[in-house]
Amino acid sequence: MLDPTTNVSQPQGFIRYSRGVALSRLALVACFVALLVSFTPWHMAALGGLEFVLYLALFAATKVASRHPDPVKASERLRWQSDVLMLLLVTNACWLAVQIRLYDDPIMRVEAALLAICVLLFAALRLHMSRISYALGVAPPVGTLIWIAVDWSDPLAVNHYALAMLLFVAAVLVVTSRQQATDRSLTQAMRDLTRQNAALAQATEDARTASRVKTDLLALASHEIRTPLNAVLGFAQALRSETLTPSQASLARGIVEGGQQLTRMLDGVLNLSHLEASGDQLNLTSVDLRDMIQAVMRVWGPHARDLGVSFSFVDADPALSFSITADAARVEQALVALISNAMDATPSMGRVEVRLAGASSGDALSVLIEVADGGPRVPPEDRPRIFDAFEQTGRGRVRGTSGVGLAVCARNLALMDGEVGVADPGDTDDTGDGAVFWFTFTAAVAAAPTRGSVIEPPLAQVIRILAAEDNPGNRNVLAALLGSTRVSLVFAEDGAQALDAWRSQPFDLILMDVNMPVLGGREAVREIRRAEPEGTRISIWMLTANVFDEDVANYLADGADGVLRKPIDLAELFDLLARTAEDLGQD
Repeated sequence: MLDPTTNVSQPQGFIRYSRGVALSRLALVACFVALLVSFTPWHMAALGGLEFVLYLALFAATKVASRHPDPVKASERLRWQSDVLMLLLVTNACWLAVQIRLYDDPIMRVEAALLAICVLLFAALRLHMSRISYALGVAPPVGTLIWIAVDWSDPLAVNHYALAMLLFVAAVLVVTSRQQATDRSLTQAMRDLTRQNAALAQATEDARTASRVKTDLLALASHEIRTPLNAVLGFAQALRSETLTPSQASLARGIVEGGQQLTRMLDGVLNLSHLEASGDQLNLTSVDLRDMIQAVMRVWGPHARDLGVSFSFVDADPALSFSITADAARVEQALVALISNAMDATPSMGRVEVRLAGASSGDALSVLIEVADGGPRVPPEDRPRIFDAFEQTGRGRVRGTSGVGLAVCARNLALMDGEVGVADPGDTDDTGDGAVFWFTFTAAVAAAPTRGSVIEPPLAQVIRILAAEDNPGNRNVLAALLGSTRVSLVFAEDGAQALDAWRSQPFDLILMDVNMPVLGGREAVREIRRAEPEGTRISIWMLTANVFDEDVANYLADGADGVLRKPIDLAELFDLLARTAEDLGQD
C-alpha cells in the first residue's frame, strides 16, 4: 500500500517532502552565498542572503506544519505558503542572474545563464505539487533565460547561443510536463491500488468471518445431528445383544450398518471446512472391503426392490482377503456414488451388479470395484468429462443429474492415487444398453478385523463409572449399552453435578460430555485436575460429538485422557472398559 509519509499527494508525505527540499537547498544556498560574499559586490551578496532567508522560512513553515495536530489542515496551509515562498525564491534568484548578466563580460553571461538554469531545474521539481505550483516555479527562470540568451542586435537566425538556449528551455518544459503527466498517472494508479488493496483486505476479512461462521455452524450441526443419531445407533446396538429371531437380528443389523454409513457420510460433510483450510487428507484405518460392500448393498437393497431393480454382488476372488489399510469413508463414498448413479440410470426390471476383484503383490493389494447398470451407454467422447461436476453429458441430461456424486468419486480416487472410469458392459453389441463404472486403487494389506457381534469384555470386578450427560436420550443409550456389563453407572446432568458426585464418592472412570448447562465438560475436567489429591489421577474420557482435531487437542490439554465420539462405537467403549479393568487389577 502507498506509504502516507512518502507520497507527496498525502498530507504527511507533502510536509516531509517540503522539509527535505528546504534542508537540501539551505546547504547549497549557504555555499553559494559564501561565494557571492567573496567575489561580488555587497548588493549581489545581499540577494544571496535573501535567498537563504527565504529557504529558512520554508523550512520553518514545514516544522510548524509537522507539529500541527491536524495534518490535513497543516498540509493545505503549507501548500499555499510554499507556493508564495517558491515564487519569491525563484524571482529573487532570477533577479540575481539578471544582475550578473548586466556585467558586460561573456563569462558573466554564461554564469548568469547557469544560475538561471539551476533555478529552472530546481523549480521543475514542483511538477509533483500541482500545475499552479509548476507554473509559478518555472515561469521566472524561463523568462530570465530567454532574456539572457537573446541578443536583440543580431537576427535570431544567426544567434546560435539564443537558439540553443531556446531549444534547452523547450526540452526542459516538454520533459517536465510529460513527467508531470506520468507522475500524476502513477500517483492515480497507486491510489487505485491502495483502494483495491483495502477492498481486498476487507474481502479477505469477510471471507475469514464467513469461514468462522461456517465452522461454527458445522460444529453445531455436528452436535445436533449426532445426538439423535447416537440414540438410533445405541439402541440398535443394545437391541442386537438381546435374544432375537433371525429376521429381527437382520433388521437390527441393518439399522446399525445404515447408521454407521450415515455417520461416515456426516463425518465427510463436517470435515469440508477443515479440508478447505488444510488440504485433503486421508484418514487411514483397517477395513474389510468385502464386508463394506455387502453392508452398503444391504442398506441399498430395499431401495433397489422399490425400484424393481435386481441388485447383486459378484465376488470375483472369494479366496482373497480384502482386509486393507485405506480411508474407509472415502472408499465407501465412492462406492455409494457409483451405486446411486447406477440406480438412477437403470429402469425398472433392470439389473445393477457390483463386482469386487483384486490382485495381491507382497504387502500390497490392487483393488478393482465395478458397478454395472442397465442405463444408457456412455459414448467415448463423453467419458473424459462425465466425472466433472456440473458437466452435462447425454446420459446426464436424460437422468437430469448434475454429476456431483461422480465428481466426488473421482476426487477421492485421485487422493488415493487411484483411477476411475467408465466402459461398455463386456462383449455385448454396440446397440445394447448399459455401462460399467469402475474404480481401482492399491492399498497396504492389513490384518483381518474381528467379525461378528461386539463381545462384552470379561470384567473381573465392578467398574464405577460417572457419566456426565445432559441429554436424556444419550443417558438412556449408555444405560442400555452397559446394562448387561459389570458396571456401576451414576449419571450427572451437567458439569457442576459431576463435580459434586466426584467429590462425594469414588469412581474408576468418568465419561464427560462437553456441551452442558451450568458448567461445561471442559471446565469440569480442569476443575477435577486442579482439585484431585496429589499422586492420584482418575481416568477421564470425553464423550462428545465435537471431535474435530483442534477439539480433541483442547480436551487433552484440559486434562482428559482420551475421547469417545458420538455416535458411540460399542467396540471402542468395551475396549475402554477392558483397559480400565486391567489398570484397576494392576493397582
